[in-house]
Amino acid sequence: MDLLDLIFPKRCVSCGAFGKYICASCFSKIEFVEKAICPICQRQAIGGKTHPKCTGKFRLDGLVVACRYKSPIKLAIQKVKYKWVYDIEKVLVDLLASQIWKFDLPQNSILVPVPLHKKRKNWRGFNQAEILAKTLSRKFDVGYSDSLIRTINTKTQVGLTREERKKNVMGAFTLDKKVEKKQIAGRNFILVDDVYTSGATMMEAAKVLKRSQARNVWAMTVALG
Repeated sequence: MDLLDLIFPKRCVSCGAFGKYICASCFSKIEFVEKAICPICQRQAIGGKTHPKCTGKFRLDGLVVACRYKSPIKLAIQKVKYKWVYDIEKVLVDLLASQIWKFDLPQNSILVPVPLHKKRKNWRGFNQAEILAKTLSRKFDVGYSDSLIRTINTKTQVGLTREERKKNVMGAFTLDKKVEKKQIAGRNFILVDDVYTSGATMMEAAKVLKRSQARNVWAMTVALG
């Protein structure tokens, strides 16, 4: 235990017990996604790859998710987003890393965080997807690139229907000016965020990479909403 733990002791996000952000009792309640699923229809799919019938020119090629967006994971993610408890990210990364073996990820993939609009990032002070992607990059010694920017400050997706979610994020992303299309063409990318619900945000981000001739674009999140 370090000095910070003595001054600001960790408490379970679910039950409030001291010691860890997710205590052993609450950890046992996490509902893991046992079978990999297709990002489009969300039915069981071998290795998380998009079903042949669900593929499309600008669609995601696969999906990695660790668990369901329920307590205590839901509470942990909300703590990161709205209470700025950065250390919880380490717990979420370890959780995600423990499930990677289930998925048939493309080789030599580059991790790309789903960006926040600069106004939202300035208000919050950080982008949780960026922290996740950077930590995963170091943990697995794989490439990282903040290739995308969010040009539209979209409203929250919470409470929107599937169609409303699509419209809300339509045209919200573009390649960062510092990134040339030749840096994207022929390469494999994994978009990283905390929660995958309808997939609208990830799909819109994937379009930008696919239009620049990316070979494969997967999505990776901690939780499935």
